[in-house]
Formats: sequence, C-alpha cells, structure tokens
Amino acid sequence: MRTPSQSASSASFILQNEATSREAVKSGEHEPAKRSTNSPLVIVEKRSFVRGCIQASLSSSTSFSVVGVSTIDEYLERSADLQSAVLILCAVGADVSSVSEQLTRLHEARCSAPIVVLSDENDIDLMMMVLDSGASGFMPTDISLEVAVHALRLIAAGGQYFPAIRLSARRAYSESEKAVSHPAYKFTRRQAAVIDALRKGKANKIIAYELNMCESTVKVHVRNIMKKLKAKNRTEVAYLANDLFIDPTL
Repeated sequence: MRTPSQSASSASFILQNEATSREAVKSGEHEPAKRSTNSPLVIVEKRSFVRGCIQASLSSSTSFSVVGVSTIDEYLERSADLQSAVLILCAVGADVSSVSEQLTRLHEARCSAPIVVLSDENDIDLMMMVLDSGASGFMPTDISLEVAVHALRLIAAGGQYFPAIRLSARRAYSESEKAVSHPAYKFTRRQAAVIDALRKGKANKIIAYELNMCESTVKVHVRNIMKKLKAKNRTEVAYLANDLFIDPTL
C-alpha cells in the first residue's frame, strides 16, 4: 500500500525551493511549517450546491474539517476565527480577469492562508497568472479526488501544487515572456506587445486576436501595465509608452 507521500510524489507537483525540498519531503528529513491540525479547508464558491458537493467530497476523504463560504468578503469577515489550513478559491467558469481580481482582493487584505485555485479551464495564461500571483496551487477539475486530497495536504504543509503538464507549458511560455528592459520599467515580451498595440490605438478584441490570447487576458495585461506606468487609463498608457521606445520583437 502506498503512503501519502509516495502518492503525492506520483502526482505531478512542484514544491517551494524545488531543488532541495522534493527529496527532503520524500525522505522525511524536512517538513515545511504546518498550521494547526484543527485548521479547516475553506472553500469559496457562490453556488451553494457546488459548494456543498465539494465540502462533502473533501470531508469524507480527509482528516480536515471543511468550511464553505460564498464570497471572498464573507471569508475575510470570518478569517480571524477560521485560520484556514488552505483556502480553495473555486473558479469554475471564471475568466482570467475575474480570478485575478479575487486574488488581488485577498492579497490586499493580507490573507495569510495558502491559496489554491480550482478551475475547469486548461488555460496556460490563467495558470501562469495564478502562479505569478504567489498562490500555492492550481488544481484543474479533471484530476482525481485522490490526487486533489494529496495536493491539499502538500499545500497545507507549506508546499505547492501545479500539474506537470502545465509546468512544461510554463517553460515554453517563460521563454516567450522574458523581460523587456527599460531604465525605469520592466515588461514581459507579451506586455510589450500589448503596449505596442495600445500605442496604435487597437481595441482589446483586436489585440487578443493578433496576439492569440483571450480578451480577458488582454485586460489583465492592460491593468498590470497601467499599474507599472501609474497610468489612469489606456490613453495615458499610449502617451507614456511613446517615450519608452519598446520594440516587442527585441
């Protein structure tokens, strides 16, 4: 019979400090700091039926207690009492922009719980956004309950879980997203391409088509670009970008 650590190893995952942590966890020589064993898994899902199904599945498959809330705001109101072991953000049917806004809300509220996003989208842009946000995991809904349970235990112990097939895509994605330097700013190649399109007055739908990405992903890039440039709107981004001389082909 396989131990939980062996089963988790057979699932595809990465750990914080990947170079040293993987073998250490396997051998039992090192274990990341854990929260209280009484800390619950907290599920954020607005649909009560879906929330109840997930609660029932996890309650019967783990030693964790499982609590469900309908919104981020409800969770934050109760966070001091809950002290969640893992916060599961259900993003089934949600787009990149919506998930990004929820993660930003949690970050701004200084949420200390490890966060994992549960999604039915096999979108590399979504997974990369989740990874870059500092979240502890991304779980697609096509994994088995057994793998999900091991992933949650791993995250509760201080690790991370991202499916290996997505990580392979990440390597290819990272090559295309190498930073484009500027004396005052640093943009990814994709952001530079979006800025170039904004300078030309193109709409989000056209930018999405030309750069082969979702329109919601374009919106996320535009919002991040505005933050970096401290611009108030797209017009100001285009104006400020004229002084950057960014060439997205470099």
